[in-house]
Amino acid sequence: SELAVLSLHDIEAFASWNTLGKDYAKTKLTVGWIQLDNHCPNAPYPVAFSPSRGKNFDGNDIHGKPFSLKIPFLEVQVDVAPRHRTGIRVLSAAVIMRNLSIFLDLAFIMRVQRFLLGVQDNLIGAIGGTNWNFIDSQEVWEHPDIEGLIRQKIARGKDIGMKTIFIQRLSIMPCSVRLSVAPVRTLTKYQEQFEGKESSAIHAAVRKGDLLVGEGSGVIGVKLGSKNRTALAVVRGMMKSILVDALLRCDGASLNFEGVALWNHLSNKEQLTTYLGAHYLASLISNVPALLGSLAAFGNPVGLIRDLGDGMSDFVNEPMKGFKKSIQEMDPSFVMTGVARGTGSLARHTLGGVADSAAMLTETAAKNMAVLTLDRKYAQRRDRVMRLKNNRTRADFVGGFESGLLKLVHGILEGVTGVVSKPIRGAERNGVEGFAKGVGKGLLGLLVKPVIGATDAITDTLIGVKESVDGMNPQHDIETLQTQVRPRRALYGVDRAIRNYRLDDATAATIQARSRLGGEEYLSHVDMTQNVALMSVRKLLILSGNGEEV
Repeated sequence: SELAVLSLHDIEAFASWNTLGKDYAKTKLTVGWIQLDNHCPNAPYPVAFSPSRGKNFDGNDIHGKPFSLKIPFLEVQVDVAPRHRTGIRVLSAAVIMRNLSIFLDLAFIMRVQRFLLGVQDNLIGAIGGTNWNFIDSQEVWEHPDIEGLIRQKIARGKDIGMKTIFIQRLSIMPCSVRLSVAPVRTLTKYQEQFEGKESSAIHAAVRKGDLLVGEGSGVIGVKLGSKNRTALAVVRGMMKSILVDALLRCDGASLNFEGVALWNHLSNKEQLTTYLGAHYLASLISNVPALLGSLAAFGNPVGLIRDLGDGMSDFVNEPMKGFKKSIQEMDPSFVMTGVARGTGSLARHTLGGVADSAAMLTETAAKNMAVLTLDRKYAQRRDRVMRLKNNRTRADFVGGFESGLLKLVHGILEGVTGVVSKPIRGAERNGVEGFAKGVGKGLLGLLVKPVIGATDAITDTLIGVKESVDGMNPQHDIETLQTQVRPRRALYGVDRAIRNYRLDDATAATIQARSRLGGEEYLSHVDMTQNVALMSVRKLLILSGNGEEV
């Protein structure tokens, strides 16, 4: 299945040079927009990487040119002076990169890492033999000695990396990264079948917190298929899941990286690389407090302070703007309008920030209590329910209260029915021992699940308050306007054949995955003007114009 899509827009490249090295060699690269779409199923964020749209974004661009900024995202320019008789290279370089927004979940990172490692292994396997045998020819070509060629190149003269470079000017502009990390969502039964055992095992292992740092060929690994067979292992697994969730959930952490400015600097490649690495490592370390303060486990206090600061800034600046305009227009009503705007902004930011911070705390508590129930299927069912803040069709106070009330009732029903169902299922599987464990799980669920339902009710109500307050501001949360470049690629038939990309097939396959045909292999679709027929390998489904199943 398709994992991700990387797209580049509005690329411009320019280069000019003289083969004899008598003139300046100039190179310029401009990238207008870069975006990485996350096509993993149930991904909490559809876009993993894109430029921040804050001040440079014009809402009209959505209807005109979707993936663009008034100012290019990346500009790189390098000028190399004519060759000097001393052999010293003289260059000037400038790098301008706009602010970034990164939205990740650990399952996406693990699957991308595994894919890249698989590509690496295939390449090594393809060139690892002693010779190449081409199908279109009877000749056998000996495998080139790459390492020997590199040694010969180095032995011909001085090491390329040790050559002296005179940096006339090197400027790298500062940039800011907005980082959000969300917990992994559980796959449905049909999604597990479609994605395969390995991908499903990765999602399950990440949810359990079975991470392996520094082991294996990748930076981060997971332990697939592990089971907690003893009481100590169960407790250790619960604590590990809670710890991983607490450390890997943050919302809008602002990481600021300072720029670099070097003038008339004499160096070489190794020294320059070390300097830049140390500079950005120091910047990253200085952002650790902001990163910790943005963790959802602590209620994102940095975000709360940011909201309060924005509200206080508007509370002071808006009356001043109104006062200046009143003097220019000789109309005192502008002062009153400015006071009203500033006061309203302060109230919105204060109430919305407090509600959002409290919702994160209650959401974290509910998720951790779900782990303590020792009922994995209940945790998965709860995780599959779409959260209110991801369903913006009815994200207001009334919608939050309704959703919270339903979750409260659901938690009570889960706790009551579990007292009966858990011992029966345990006895069917493991006899008397399973019956005893089922009784314990049922009683534990009777105590904890209603509390989880009440906590979820509070969370959804707070989210509804937050969205109701933000809805009064037309400029709020502009990052949520991000959309994927295109839907996930459709794979055809039982063999999941890959064909040329078609937008209509990709859209139809996406709709099919969310219907009762989810888990079925996509085959084709037919547009019947008023209705649409979705055809899988074994079934047929007809949808009306408003998306209802006929």
